[in-house]
Amino acid sequence: MLKDGILVLIGGGIGAAVRELLMLGVANLPGGFPMPIFIANMTAALLIGVLSALTIRGGVIGSGGKLLLTTGLMGGLSTFSSFVWGTHQMLANPAEQASAVIYLVLGMVAGFLLVESGLWLGGRLMRSHIDPAR
Repeated sequence: MLKDGILVLIGGGIGAAVRELLMLGVANLPGGFPMPIFIANMTAALLIGVLSALTIRGGVIGSGGKLLLTTGLMGGLSTFSSFVWGTHQMLANPAEQASAVIYLVLGMVAGFLLVESGLWLGGRLMRSHIDPAR
C-alpha cells in the first residue's frame, strides 16, 4: 500500500512539474485562451488512453506502472480544476466570453476524442507487442 502511494507521488510530482514548465513556456492565446492548460490536458487525454490500453488484460504495463504513469504522471499533468477556473475567468470578462465557450467545448470534445484515439493507438501497440509479425 505504501509503495503504491509512493509511485503515485513520484508520477504526480513529475506530471505537475511538466505542467508548470508548460505554464512558464507557453503563452495564452489572444482572447485569454489558456493554451498551456489546454496542451497539458490534451496531452494527458491522449496518453491516458494509450496507457490505459496498455494495461488492459494484463498488458505491457503492470499495476505499478499504471499507478506511476496513469494515476500519477497523467493526473499531475492534467488539471480539471484549472480548466474550469480558466473558463470561469474568461466568462467573467465580456471580451473573452467567446474564447471561454470555444475553450470549454473544444476541451471537452477534443479531450474525449484524444482518449478514444489513445485507446485505439494503445490497442494497436498492444496487438503488435503480442503479435510482432503485424
